[in-house]
Amino acid sequence: MHKPARTLAGATVAALAAVLCAPAAPAAAASYTLLKLPTGSIASRAYFINSGGTVVGDSTSSDGTTRATVWTRGGFVFKLGTLPGDVASTAFSVNDANTAVVGRSVAPDNRQRAVRWDLFHGLVHLPGLPGATVTRAYSVNNSRVAVGFSITPDGAWHAVRWDANGRMKELFGLPGEISVGATWINNAGVIVGGSDAADGTSRGVRWAPDGTVTALEPLPGDHVSTATSINNSGVVVGYSGVDWESTRAVRWSPTGEVTALDMLPGDVASGAYAINDQRSEERRVGKECRSRWSPYH
Repeated sequence: MHKPARTLAGATVAALAAVLCAPAAPAAAASYTLLKLPTGSIASRAYFINSGGTVVGDSTSSDGTTRATVWTRGGFVFKLGTLPGDVASTAFSVNDANTAVVGRSVAPDNRQRAVRWDLFHGLVHLPGLPGATVTRAYSVNNSRVAVGFSITPDGAWHAVRWDANGRMKELFGLPGEISVGATWINNAGVIVGGSDAADGTSRGVRWAPDGTVTALEPLPGDHVSTATSINNSGVVVGYSGVDWESTRAVRWSPTGEVTALDMLPGDVASGAYAINDQRSEERRVGKECRSRWSPYH
């Protein structure tokens, strides 16, 4: 059994408790705010915001080092550390309970290891499959159960789930498919992701808490789809396309029915990457455009 590390490198457990356990602030009107850079940093990236307004991502210092970073709704910002001997880290998500952040820690040889910065256990190494060169944790729920993927030396992706104690279990894809990744988990323990076949087709997938996998089919006539996020009502978002160059943002109902989400006038591709519990989906087109679909659209 994996034994979690007890030290929170780069920030104390007390600091994590003080910041991450702050009460959630009420929702504000749609707007944007520039997040301040941590002291000594020259660049930053935000990857996720939870329902209480806590933002996670990473920031880069003037000496080129990159560290996982947390921004609170109250304006406090601090960096999280790496596993011993590693040189960089990134945070990909934080749960709504503000008790766990997950991401990756990067070794000098560029190997990536999944980690959870945990209010109760400090910095926890989330092990990958034997020989894995890249393992990342992308999402964590309020029970501190995390999901992500592990890439083995043969280049195959494997979806994995870690329990609150850091123990890993592989999640298997659809029959006959060769590469699988998990992207999100909700508070009921339902997981979504993607499963790829040898012929180049791909389907979004959903795993029940017991690991049973079902397909989330693409739009009629499409050959590829991926599920990127699921909310606590079981609504899933992602994208579907004839190929990966012409995808369209989609939403799957809790029973698996797929619906295309409209694109902005003149756009040729879209994808949905997150959904909240009010069913507002975020859309990306290329690298610059952002938009949001309401629950009624």
